[in-house]
Amino acid sequence: MDEKLDEVIGQYGLHLNGKRRIRGGLLLETNEGSCTLTGYRENAARVEFDEAVKGVLVKRGYPSVDAGIRNKNGDWLTRDYMGNLWHMKRWYAGRECDLKGEEIYPAAEHLARLHKLLVISREELGFSETSELMAAAVDECVSKRQPVPVEERNPEEIFFRRSKEMRRIYNYIRHKKKKNEMEICILHLFPEFYEQAETAKEEIERMDCQKLAEASVNEGRIFHGSYNYHNVLFKDGEVITTNFERCAYGLQVMDLYGFLRKILEKNNWNTKKGMKVLETYQKERSLEDAEGKLLYVLLLFPEKFWKQMNFYYNGKKSWVSAKNLDKIKKLEAQEQERKKFLGEMKRVLFS
Repeated sequence: MDEKLDEVIGQYGLHLNGKRRIRGGLLLETNEGSCTLTGYRENAARVEFDEAVKGVLVKRGYPSVDAGIRNKNGDWLTRDYMGNLWHMKRWYAGRECDLKGEEIYPAAEHLARLHKLLVISREELGFSETSELMAAAVDECVSKRQPVPVEERNPEEIFFRRSKEMRRIYNYIRHKKKKNEMEICILHLFPEFYEQAETAKEEIERMDCQKLAEASVNEGRIFHGSYNYHNVLFKDGEVITTNFERCAYGLQVMDLYGFLRKILEKNNWNTKKGMKVLETYQKERSLEDAEGKLLYVLLLFPEKFWKQMNFYYNGKKSWVSAKNLDKIKKLEAQEQERKKFLGEMKRVLFS
């Protein structure tokens, strides 16, 4: 392993001062600062798009991204003697965003500023002319049919499939003669959460989310795709954004949804905190009416309950995970606060 990576490092012409293992590769200390060298499993088109987006951000005065480093041949990716691809990027030794602390507010403001900078035409990315590789990069990263980065599908399709899965698992449990504690909890909570899932599904069908996604693509809006506490770092008062591997043309509000939902889950759906995050974002970038409604509907869908049902159904039925059982019990305890937040959000956004 070390010999293979030393061979790859040698293709960058950097003076190496030290290295240590991280997940998927190495953290390097070099004459040009800290870098990461990690395995790359996507295709060459993907990295062209990611690095072009980060390049535009740097040109626009936003340098705090983990920009890629080209090798001696001018390529973003380097192949080892076994045929594996490796990608080297700048790295920052900052601390991850604390979702229970005050850092969530500057992180939300930072996301709004990032979204304003991430309105980029294909011409500005350099993909207008051009090579087959560049064209493939745009095709892959235009999410006309993939507005949701996590699932890479239309929210209508996601809600339809997940509601169907919830009903199937419920029927499976209901017909079991002997039920464990997890199954009893699921049956108890199912009617309320399934009603929310069906309401969210109906609302999103009426919205024509696909049209909204296509408008975002046509306007050149790019979302980060993985704006979570792992990828938002704080260092010396500066906010740094890393890991753009899932960025694409599409619905920017999906970044806010993923970030806000995780904050709410970690803080027992605290209305004051959640609304302050939303207000902080909107001070920098106001949500359009359709974006606000989509954000509300996405939060209305019982994502966490669906996940716990899925974990149960795809795991061992003979053994109940105490951790997962605690999680599903916590959902019931949090539900009153969750409804309170959704009610306040609806009042503020749609008044």
